[in-house]
This record gives sequence, structure tokens and C-alpha cells, in this order.
Amino acid sequence: MAPGGEPGEILIKAEYRTLVWSEALPGGGRAIKKVYRRRPFYDPLRRWFIPYRAEREFQVLSHLVQHGIPCSEPLSWSHGRRGPHGLHELLVTREVEGATALDRLLQGPGTITDLAPLLRLVRRMHDSGVSHGGLAPRNILVTLSLGVPAFHIIDMSYSCIFPRGIAGTRMATFDLLDLMYRMRPHFPAERCNAWLAAYGLDESGVRQLNAALERYRPKRPWSHLRRGETDLRAAIARLRGRRSRGDGGNPPAVPPAASGT
Repeated sequence: MAPGGEPGEILIKAEYRTLVWSEALPGGGRAIKKVYRRRPFYDPLRRWFIPYRAEREFQVLSHLVQHGIPCSEPLSWSHGRRGPHGLHELLVTREVEGATALDRLLQGPGTITDLAPLLRLVRRMHDSGVSHGGLAPRNILVTLSLGVPAFHIIDMSYSCIFPRGIAGTRMATFDLLDLMYRMRPHFPAERCNAWLAAYGLDESGVRQLNAALERYRPKRPWSHLRRGETDLRAAIARLRGRRSRGDGGNPPAVPPAASGT
């Protein structure tokens, strides 16, 4: 039976290459399960250069958890061949209880009025060395406690970890452009500028980002070019880090992921 058809399963997203559903965890709470279908030739070839999407997302989410940055808690990832999905990657995370995607809240005027805490959270993410690669409101969850919002970052399949903080770099700018491009239609420019100041930009930095927003193009091929540049810069940073440690650029040994059956 397809995901979402078993008792307690809820289908969230069903596309040709991505399938997402939630189901109950044995110990309580719910899990979000995300399947990426892989292409038989292209994806194994790409695997020589960058990690599996599920592997990348698991590693980055684990990194954020270690740094105390609110996100979807990673539980496991695997890859293999299974049932109707064929070649696939699977990521399992813990569902953020009571959360709503920010893009939905933005449709209701007055629900969210202060995004300074979100921009400070993005700065913490950048200071930890993480570039999101797709920081849109749909990839930010919000929980409300007594009317006070708390933000959680999710969907890190295009993200990268750098060996040091990336605030002030092009990768951080890409994330800010992705986010603010979608925020500006909902809020006055003065408020958006104040939130960018909460992130840590000075007046000159705010002006430069606003000028870049006028030239910003969110869709393909521009989004792919930005992600490609980030992947390349992350690979170079990893290589330099390994050489400085004296291990000849060889990756450290890690336990293999579980393989699907």
C-alpha cells in the first residue's frame, strides 16, 4: 500500500521524484519520512562528487542539533532499492509538534508581525557554517506559545556545511536573498530593513542586499547556478581543511548507511 494509506499515515507530498508522509513513532510523537527517487545512471554518477541528498540533509540537521539551532530532528537515513520506489534515498526526521509552515501564516495578516527572531536564527545557522540553499518560508516552521513564535528550519537537501562561519559570504547572501525576496511583499521595507539589522547587517550591508534583491531571480537556471557555486565552494573548503590537517585530502572513515531491501 502506498504511503498515506496505512492507518495513522498522512500523505504530505507526492511528486514524481519526492514522496513525503508522516506516521506515528513507537515511543510517541510522529516521524516525517521523505523518499527521493533516484535516476539509475545520473544519480550514481553524481554521487562521486556530492553526497546523497538524504545523507547531506541528515548530516546538516545533525550539525544544527549539535549547535542548539531549532530544526527538524534527524533520526536516520538510508538508500537502496525497495518496493515501488525502485532506487531511492530515505530520510526520517521527528515531526515538529504543533508547527505550521511560515508561508501559510503569511497568508493571514497579523499572525506573524516580528521576524527579527527568525533573522537572528538564520545568523546563528550561518555562524555555525551552514548554508541552507533553499531558505523559503515553506522551509521554516513556526510554533506559537502564548502568541510568541518560535522558528524551526527544515528541508536541508540543498544545504552545505563549511568548516567555519559563512556570515558575510556569498553563500549567506544567497540565503538572505531567498528569504527576503519572499518576505518583502508582506511587510513594509522599513520593517524588513530592521530585521536585516537584527541579522547583523549594517546600513551599507542592508543597502547592498536591497540592491541585489532588485536583480534577484528565484527560478531556474539562476537557482541552480547559485546552488552549484555553493557546492563547489563547500567542496574546495573541505579539501583545504583536509590538507591542513595533513590527511592528504582523504575523507575520514564513517559508518556506512543502512541499505534498503
